Amino acid sequence: MASVSMSQTLRDQITENYQKQLHTAYRKVHNVQPAIDTVIHAITDNDLEFATLCKLEDEHYNAIESVRARYKSGGYYSDHNVCENIVKTSIELGLICNPNRPQSENYCYIREWNPSYPDPYNENQTKEASESWVEGDVPVSLTDLKPFYTPTRLSIEYYQGWNKKVFAPHINGSALLVTDPLLCEQLSPVGEIEMKVGTDVATFKEYIDKITTLKRFIDEWPGGKDLVPDEYLQRMFAKAKPKAPANRMTPDQIIPDELKESMNEVLLTNKLMGDD
Repeated sequence: MASVSMSQTLRDQITENYQKQLHTAYRKVHNVQPAIDTVIHAITDNDLEFATLCKLEDEHYNAIESVRARYKSGGYYSDHNVCENIVKTSIELGLICNPNRPQSENYCYIREWNPSYPDPYNENQTKEASESWVEGDVPVSLTDLKPFYTPTRLSIEYYQGWNKKVFAPHINGSALLVTDPLLCEQLSPVGEIEMKVGTDVATFKEYIDKITTLKRFIDEWPGGKDLVPDEYLQRMFAKAKPKAPANRMTPDQIIPDELKESMNEVLLTNKLMGDD
């Protein structure tokens, strides 16, 4: 078994995979995943033209590599006329939940949204809420989802001032309104989940920063092997290469012939005299 050091790159990759598994586990425990699946399916179910594009993307993905290989061209500046994607996937989802909004707004897209928040440069002043904000709006930011098709980026981010304090959520691009009371209730634990994930990841980072080798990490936590990228596991389980012998000079290379003769005479005399 070869020794693999725990580099910072490997620590970061393991921690990222750990965070993804935390999200999956907590969403399952809090029964949030069914609501997430319902919302994601609605993105395509409510738009037949977009659903058609998604279907074409699946067919396109299966054909594109063989087409590119068949018409492969050389040269540094060569390119293909075959487009990479028809529709791209996303792993994040930004929602604004509010069951008090009209039910007709369920699954509508919203932009330029934010509540009121303290001015990051003057704490004595307050930035006004956007016109699209409504009392009772709850922002829900979901990350590390399984890749899914979406016609536009759906994301919620947070304003940060010079002192890194979080002031308020805002929509980056677009977000999806959810007004269905049951879905809003099911999605309500998301904020708690994000706090738990943040705390657990911080604790995990403190632990893994003290681990120096991949073998020690797996020995202490066998289940953690699932978090390690395959390339590192293959490297660790590979047979260690024997070290090449040191390139040392031999006595014949070091000692001059004249000295060899003298030393041999001395050794022979000592042996005859019985000296050790």
